[in-house]
Amino acid sequence: MTPPGILPGLVAGLVSTAAMSLMEYPIWRRLGMEGVLEWHLNQALMARLLHRPPQDLVSQGLVLHFGHGGLAGIIFGLILSIFSLGIPILEASVAFGLLLWVISILIMKPVTGVGFRNRHLRFLPLVVSLGGHLLYGIVLGLVVSSI
Repeated sequence: MTPPGILPGLVAGLVSTAAMSLMEYPIWRRLGMEGVLEWHLNQALMARLLHRPPQDLVSQGLVLHFGHGGLAGIIFGLILSIFSLGIPILEASVAFGLLLWVISILIMKPVTGVGFRNRHLRFLPLVVSLGGHLLYGIVLGLVVSSI
């Protein structure tokens, strides 16, 4: 199999982000912005950029979410193009999804100002985010493998 590179990585990242977002959408509808860690992060980033309240920036936050997902797909495609990982693509993509989850956790409080101890939802957004990132990794591996 030929390594995916930039464009296939972008496509795989966007498809994976769509799958992740579809999984997270019902949770967002029920629990709001803070129920979905990635959406909260992206809305908070957009609020800083646009100097507007984050709750008014759902669409803009989703655009940023897809931008991050597409960029992550490109990075994954480049990693596969440059390095011989020695493990199946699906395993590598799930590990990559977990790495993205850890990054999300690490930047949560600095970006949003809300830590997990002072959240009314406690650790639920972490669990939702873990499921979303695992799904992202699985779909990423499946799409990259089919290209």
